[in-house]
Amino acid sequence: MPPLREVRNRIRSVKNISQITRALEAVSASRVRRAQARALASRYYAEKAWEILVNVQAGAGGSAPHPLLTEREEVNRVMVIVITSDRGLAGSFNSNVIRVAERFSNRLGKPIDFVTVGRKGRDTLVRQRANIVAEFSDMPAEPTINDITPISRLAVDAFMKGEVDEVLIAYTDFVNMLTQRPVVLGWLPLTPHTIAEQVAGEYVKDVPHVTESATNYDYEPNASAVLEEIVPRFTELQLYQALLESQASEHAARMAAMRNATDNASQLVGDLTLEYNKARQAAITSEILDIVGGANALQQSIEATAKAMMDTLDTPHPTAPRAPAPALTAASDAERGSNGNGKSAQPAAAPKNVKQDDLKVVEGIGPKMEKALKAAGIDTWAKLAEATEADIHAAIEAAGMSFAPSLGTWSQQASYAAKGDWDGLQTYKNELTAGRAD
Repeated sequence: MPPLREVRNRIRSVKNISQITRALEAVSASRVRRAQARALASRYYAEKAWEILVNVQAGAGGSAPHPLLTEREEVNRVMVIVITSDRGLAGSFNSNVIRVAERFSNRLGKPIDFVTVGRKGRDTLVRQRANIVAEFSDMPAEPTINDITPISRLAVDAFMKGEVDEVLIAYTDFVNMLTQRPVVLGWLPLTPHTIAEQVAGEYVKDVPHVTESATNYDYEPNASAVLEEIVPRFTELQLYQALLESQASEHAARMAAMRNATDNASQLVGDLTLEYNKARQAAITSEILDIVGGANALQQSIEATAKAMMDTLDTPHPTAPRAPAPALTAASDAERGSNGNGKSAQPAAAPKNVKQDDLKVVEGIGPKMEKALKAAGIDTWAKLAEATEADIHAAIEAAGMSFAPSLGTWSQQASYAAKGDWDGLQTYKNELTAGRAD
């Protein structure tokens, strides 16, 4: 599946093309109406011109016929005027008329000189290396009879000089808005003919069948002079009518082609949009799966970490043995009354909320225990620090009290208090459990 950006770019490109084709369709629709009106208006006039030509020719009697009305006994070379458009985007309009001209020319089996009207026909025949003797392009959108005069003069001169023995016009006949038929019209000599007389008759434009009028006309100065005047005009008229028919067919073909292109673009945009939505949905689904997978992996990692921590907490760890309290010596500073330098040691002042020699600062000694110790003569922190466990037991038993489990740490606690090391006392208490050393 292509990337989403590529699909978006294709959708944008197709929409832009659709806007162009819709605009071209609207332009062709407006032009085809005018071209159709011109072609239909001159078509009736061109058909009536045949009747006039036949009547005038009959009125000329036994006079020499006009050279443009005289058929050659033998056709050795043929000129084909191919009318196409200057621009493309008209479906098969140009290719159809070129293909008909080529098939018709090949079936004639004669040398062919091509005269192209329109760049598309010229380019195609040049690629096929056809014998192009002249080319005309950039015809106006609303041509006049003067615009086709150079083409008519070229063909008439070649026919009059004997360079070609027959001139044909290959163009697209406008039938209606949906049907345009490529045909070949026998132009010179100007002689009505039937389809059966032509090679590849399925392509030949059927000239309207006319008969001589029963009415007698008087011609001034005479029929031959009138015939000499109207034949060149009628010759140009037939070429002009073919050009109008071709232009109307071109606009109708382009309008239909652009309508089909617009419809195809709309369908393609729908298909690409569906493809884009599928790709986008697949990408979103993939992202959701990645997020869910990551969340599950994270949850499993958290659970594994928590389990490992619980296992660690449940496993007993050996504790380092606590260093024994320093033994009290008889030669302590408190007993000697000095700080070791021969100077009298002054005990540090107790905190404001603690009275001097208050034995209750020792964890495990309450008011009754303090009274029993003082009754035994242990009434200061220093004396309690120097007392042994046996001395403390004796004092407790003398007071008739039960044994105190924490008395083993009283001397050490009293030692910190006697020195005024209250921070050390607090640290030591934090290491005890209910006044007892573990």
